[in-house]
Amino acid sequence: MPIILNHIYKSTLLVLLILLINTSLNGQNVLYRQVELNTTTGSTLYFLSEIERQTNIVFSYSNQLCFQEEHQLTMQLPTVRQLLDALFINCPSNYIVRGSKIIIQPIDGEPQKFVIKGYVLDSSSKEALIQANVYEPELLLGTMSNNFGFFSISMPKGFVHLSSSYVGYKNGHHYMNLESDTTIYFMMEPKAELDEIAVVGERVPGAVKSTRTGTIDVPIEQIKKVPVYLGEVDIVKSIQLLPGIQSGGEGFSELYVRGGGPDQNLVLMDDVPIYNASHLLGFFSIFNADAVNNVRVIKGGFPARYGGRLSSVIDIRMYDGNNEDFKGVASIGLLSSKLAVEGPLIKDKSSFSVSLRRTYFDVLTSVWQLKEVDKSRYYFYDFNTKLNYKLSDNDRLYFSAYLGKDQYGISYNEQFIPVESPDGKQTEQTVKTYDESDIGWRNYVGSVRWIHTFGNKLFANTTVAYSDYRFFIDQTLNYMSDGVWSKGSQNYYSGIRDLSAKIDLDYMPSPKHYVRFGGSAISHTFYPGIDVVLREIAGSTPVDTTFGGTAMHRPEFRFYVEDDFHLLPRLKVNMGGHFSLFQTESGKYYWSAEPRLSARFLIKDNFSVKMAYSQMTQYMHLLRTATVAMPTDLWLPVSDQIAPMRATQHALGFEYEISKGFNVSLELYYKKLQDILAYKETTGYFDFASDWQSKLTVGNGESYGFELLVHRKMGNLTGWFGYTYSKSTNQFDELNNGKEFPANFDRTHDISIYSTYQFSKKVDMGVTWTFGTGNPITLPETKYYAPQLPTAEVNGNASYNQLINERNSYRMPNFHRLDIGFNFKKEKRWGSRLWSVGVMNSYGRQNPFFLYFADSENEQTGEVTRSLKQFSLFPIPIPYVRYTVKF
Repeated sequence: MPIILNHIYKSTLLVLLILLINTSLNGQNVLYRQVELNTTTGSTLYFLSEIERQTNIVFSYSNQLCFQEEHQLTMQLPTVRQLLDALFINCPSNYIVRGSKIIIQPIDGEPQKFVIKGYVLDSSSKEALIQANVYEPELLLGTMSNNFGFFSISMPKGFVHLSSSYVGYKNGHHYMNLESDTTIYFMMEPKAELDEIAVVGERVPGAVKSTRTGTIDVPIEQIKKVPVYLGEVDIVKSIQLLPGIQSGGEGFSELYVRGGGPDQNLVLMDDVPIYNASHLLGFFSIFNADAVNNVRVIKGGFPARYGGRLSSVIDIRMYDGNNEDFKGVASIGLLSSKLAVEGPLIKDKSSFSVSLRRTYFDVLTSVWQLKEVDKSRYYFYDFNTKLNYKLSDNDRLYFSAYLGKDQYGISYNEQFIPVESPDGKQTEQTVKTYDESDIGWRNYVGSVRWIHTFGNKLFANTTVAYSDYRFFIDQTLNYMSDGVWSKGSQNYYSGIRDLSAKIDLDYMPSPKHYVRFGGSAISHTFYPGIDVVLREIAGSTPVDTTFGGTAMHRPEFRFYVEDDFHLLPRLKVNMGGHFSLFQTESGKYYWSAEPRLSARFLIKDNFSVKMAYSQMTQYMHLLRTATVAMPTDLWLPVSDQIAPMRATQHALGFEYEISKGFNVSLELYYKKLQDILAYKETTGYFDFASDWQSKLTVGNGESYGFELLVHRKMGNLTGWFGYTYSKSTNQFDELNNGKEFPANFDRTHDISIYSTYQFSKKVDMGVTWTFGTGNPITLPETKYYAPQLPTAEVNGNASYNQLINERNSYRMPNFHRLDIGFNFKKEKRWGSRLWSVGVMNSYGRQNPFFLYFADSENEQTGEVTRSLKQFSLFPIPIPYVRYTVKF
């Protein structure tokens, strides 16, 4: 009997607890019930009675409240809270919810505030959601989660409804009576079907809207649906489809942003700079999409925390790793295979993420060349890993690393070398040898970071990082010396290595201020082309000789501070400064103080105007050997003779939301470049008679234009239309007779259309169409005979010369291309499988890769005709297929 009574007692308590919880939650929600007003004119008492009549809410209040005889309201269907805020606008009050009763309590003086801090995380993987919106929808106070998902916001004492939103996730909500500082977690659930896919950051309510201009957040799931060359999902090629961003040519993964060159882009992988972000001479980028969590592109209005480049910031964040379950994805395509695995090391304490990608060109070519004398091979690979460990609620450690390499090799000049037997007698035995050449480049990147929260409002991220980029050429030759077979080798390498330490601090004193400040120290080591020759003559000591420049060590120091704050209810401002020092070879310091300012003004809740001003400084240059990026391009620092490059940019933007999920944005910009570099017309890369500084000339540049984006984010049919009009020019006193000329990748008109259609949960289609004005090109206008001088010692050296009148005075034919791709998904017991098929250059457009002159002779008359021809890299439709499994 006591056992039965005890069971009934526990059951009764459980039922009462459930009822109390439900009552409490329903009570918390009564402030957000809507009220229909028959009139917008009346007294305070009238409107309170109307609320009670429609909602069954009972009010309790003090006689100290400021009741008015008449209100003129502008709302038709307000929530209870919105109506109460309007009624008591002259005497701010707290609303304490007790079931269906609301106690209205006047506030004496400034309302007491408490801090709500926490993290925004994926509910299943516990992965941080970067730049999620956290806000109070009624008070229109809010903030955003940082790069680790952390947020902090101060709210008035009393009832609080805090919401969180993130692209592709259901909105999260927390209801609470705030009586003290509180820590919460938003565990966001992905939507079963993405009814809203954003490429420009999701719009947030009213005054919470960002001040950022020229910033695009690209969801990684959107990137994976873009039709791509040979089925290789490529982050950089997806970025090229956005307004204001252009590629260097068909198939290349370079980025030319608002008139700037590829070396003017700061590419960050988990805050570590990457100096060469391409594989296969620029056809693919090094970023494995299966390892990437977040991609952000900044084209203008640069926040003060970024520095060191002139044109853009590509901020890429890698996955931390699933904290709950082991998961993976594997795929195989025409070019490469990929594998990514993530999971917990210690559940809720530590996790890992590992991904690997590798081509198999070398495997295939080894089969094709079995009977060939000369053999070639090429491959590239990527390896990413990230580990994290939760030390405490306030401390976490991260370790991340990337290793990537391209290598092309060839074995040629097959020879059979006689060998001696062990007893020293000459035999007829021979050994087959080859001369060999290897060319390659690689990136090694690593970082260790510690994040810590000091109290409720200060977040610190301390990072030690290493980045090493190298280009190399290795050559081995077998030769006969004094009747003996000997060996010689030559090794050339160049690159840049960084070792850095930095600290970034986020301080959130109130919802109206978000302060960031920090600093860094960087040790740069430049390798400006070092050539090592080794001779190994049989029977003698090897001789090792080094040519070229020695390593150059250059320190750099940076400091920044910025504040994102509300100046007026509808005016939000981001103001800050970036300060830097760079030391040259003689100990001279270049310094820079760069002001940054951006602002957003809400004309209406769905229409905003933005403006931005920024100055940028760059202390290193990429010396180009061709019109396209090559691994042989040299990274070199400023010197006593070569000053830093500087840029000033102004931007004005408009953003209008026509309806939910349908946005239009327009941004105008003007950018001025100073002290940019180019080779002199009388010299070049292979002019070894002088040092690199004397080969260069200094000039200025100018770029202006506007970018239009029409973007539909909801429904089965989603996508965008982007149009860019731009003009980019350069002027050098020593080039083109001092006259202004179009920049190498000036493109007047650029159009990109991207669309996806979801036929069902199993099938979707992606289509891209791009158009661009032809790039400028320098062509000779006259070919003339240059006879040999009578005093020449050698006869028969007469030749033809060409006259170039103006630089970049012609343009290549216009570029356009259509790519189509389909994805077929099927759920399996163990996960899912995905077939991706498509066609690149669907209608076989022969876009020019480069132009050249060719002579043809008439067999009957002997007349030679010269004509301009083009070489097309992808002149026919190119299909692709990729198979992917998730487990």
